[in-house]
Amino acid sequence: MLVEGEADKLVMVPGPTPVHREILDALAEPTIWHGSQALAATIRSCQHGLRAAAGSRDAAVFVFAGSGTLAQEAALVNLVGQGQRLLVVSNGHFGDRFAAIADAHGLPADRLAASWGTTVSAEQLADRLEEERYDAVAITHVDTSTGTAAPIAAMSHVARASGALVIVDTVCSLGGMPVDMDRNEIDVVLSGAQKALGVPPGLSVLLLSERALARRRSLGKISAYYADLLNWEASMEDPTIYFSTHAVNLFYALAAALQIIEAEGAAERFARHERLAQAFRAGCETLGFEIVTDPSCRAPTLSVLRYPAGVADEPFRAALGEYGVVAAGNLGALKGHGCRFGHMGNITEPDILRTLAAVEGALQESGALRADRGASLAAACRAVPELVSP
Repeated sequence: MLVEGEADKLVMVPGPTPVHREILDALAEPTIWHGSQALAATIRSCQHGLRAAAGSRDAAVFVFAGSGTLAQEAALVNLVGQGQRLLVVSNGHFGDRFAAIADAHGLPADRLAASWGTTVSAEQLADRLEEERYDAVAITHVDTSTGTAAPIAAMSHVARASGALVIVDTVCSLGGMPVDMDRNEIDVVLSGAQKALGVPPGLSVLLLSERALARRRSLGKISAYYADLLNWEASMEDPTIYFSTHAVNLFYALAAALQIIEAEGAAERFARHERLAQAFRAGCETLGFEIVTDPSCRAPTLSVLRYPAGVADEPFRAALGEYGVVAAGNLGALKGHGCRFGHMGNITEPDILRTLAAVEGALQESGALRADRGASLAAACRAVPELVSP
């Protein structure tokens, strides 16, 4: 049962993101047979839309019930064989998790890590790949713990030049930032549905190049069944073929979300995410928050903040909830010292202004508001003049 009042809150965590009414309506459509031609047509439509979102013309698209975590695991167990070498490029918690998943499957992984709030550079990756040879390189495009955006275009070309397979986690970027799978020679794009795509949680998404599929076939039997992409291959090529039950209603929702993305247009959608990030951060800095992420690598899909002096984490976020907005706590060494706000998917300009107003109210309750009420909204509108004031 939903806790009273929760449905009215604006969920500004970095996933799951608020779900557009059209997507919710699609989710509520009657559930049909998972082997029907009607659902097959919906799944093919989703595959087409995901290729467009990822910037690929003909990647093989796999979508099944799960999460971004399952997509990470599926990528590793399908594409890194026993005895092969994996390099994980980590810019935070979710990069480190690639290595933890590999370890769980007995796949030793080396790490090339940046300090939190910064990103490994393409030059650092090139230096590492000159020193040692790897069969695969796994990169997190946007690490949700630190808000960093890795330079995947340069990194992917460097990794491909070394002969390694390139695996990119786009859980916090697909649908909100350019990925350009084909142009950047990325072999595997993996994601979930609940962040910049704007779908309720519950789907694992993977797009594979021909090179990646060839790698999978070369490995033979792997330590997976449900996550074995060869088991899904026939069902993805013809969704009426049964392997495991398709997530029928989530495919409805994904199709609706991808239609919204297509209607908005990729360039405008990416520009909107940049505008929202710029406005929100200007407002927060006016209130004394510090942005954790270095300016050179800030992702437009979320902001990771440190609190102003005198602000306690749990009381602040509880007060924020009383003003109708939900934020996420920070992770790792940043935990307790700040919070994270998502501004991706189908978030709008009024949502940003509502969030800043709630932040001001929560700060005022804690006695830490060091600016006039409305100062953060004014700063946001100065930073992005086209922002609509409530």
